[in-house]
Amino acid sequence: MIEHFKKFDGEGKSLLPLSFSHLNEFAFYRERWALRRIFGYEFPSGASAERGSAVESGLNMVLNGMSVTDATEKMIAEYDANCSRITDPKIDDERENLVPLLELGANKFKEFAFQWRFIEYQRKIEVEIEDIPFIGYTDFYFEDNNTREDFFIDLKTTKFNPLQISTSHAMQQAIYNRATNARQMLWYLKTPTKTKPADFTQLELSDYTHYLNICKHIIKVMGNYLKSVNSKDDVKNSLIPNPDNWIWKEETVCKARKEVWGY
Repeated sequence: MIEHFKKFDGEGKSLLPLSFSHLNEFAFYRERWALRRIFGYEFPSGASAERGSAVESGLNMVLNGMSVTDATEKMIAEYDANCSRITDPKIDDERENLVPLLELGANKFKEFAFQWRFIEYQRKIEVEIEDIPFIGYTDFYFEDNNTREDFFIDLKTTKFNPLQISTSHAMQQAIYNRATNARQMLWYLKTPTKTKPADFTQLELSDYTHYLNICKHIIKVMGNYLKSVNSKDDVKNSLIPNPDNWIWKEETVCKARKEVWGY
């Protein structure tokens, strides 16, 4: 099956190694996946994504011994530099969320300072699933001082407190568990509102196997799809973009859709 994943090498972006985001996009947003991976388009991130990246970076600074005050200054500078490359009306609003999210995350990590030993941020992981190579980067890697067990925390900044782990997030956790054979936690930091402060939720999968099986199924479907197409025209004519889908609200993505499909 792996030969089908190499079919478009040199035309768009290389399909291998796969990543979780690549797998997720193929499964749920296939037209955008095709634009990125087959046709070679690149799309800027939005302000909410830059918010998450900046808070993660700020927390890494704190975990490495920097004061929250200094980390805040560097985090905001990093956010502004990254957002200078994008157009998003929410940039200023998301900037206001950075400090309360950083402070909340730093306080949560402080609660476990004597129990956990911080090891690494953005550790590279590599694993094969269904003989297809995957690559990824964890958020925060720790060791429990009592049990000597390794574990990982995946940080998500969000507008709402989740009641359960979404299928997409669970798939990512399953892949990382397969790669590390270690416990995976999800920490959600919810942005504040005018009436409520930033909030925290911790969730953890009880069954990695179920969601790993979903990933395996998507890999097989992707392999069969790639087997069925032999050119960019084949890809274009195998997909029907829905112009009303939210994925087209970003101007550059919408423009790319029109260039490929003509509407």
